[in-house]
Amino acid sequence: MLSQMHVHSVDHETANIYGKLKTDILDRFGPKEKSKRSGIRTERLGFAENDIWIAAVALRHGLVLVSADSDFDRIKQVSNLMVEKWWSPEMD
Repeated sequence: MLSQMHVHSVDHETANIYGKLKTDILDRFGPKEKSKRSGIRTERLGFAENDIWIAAVALRHGLVLVSADSDFDRIKQVSNLMVEKWWSPEMD
């Protein structure tokens, strides 16, 4: 099974996508007042940094991301991320 897996590295374009995605998340979900935006962390808005990187890699390579993590549903609100849920806790 491992021989069929491909690991996508983070390259310059992925880093650029990550930066734009993070900016778009902060614009959409962060405080609107400029004075409150300084130092705001995405974790405080409910977005894990690793999830933003995962989304950036998926966007970079045109991949469909399969996850039950609701962070990705919210990331879809600011990007064209393709997400599929094959399982969710509500299904049990």
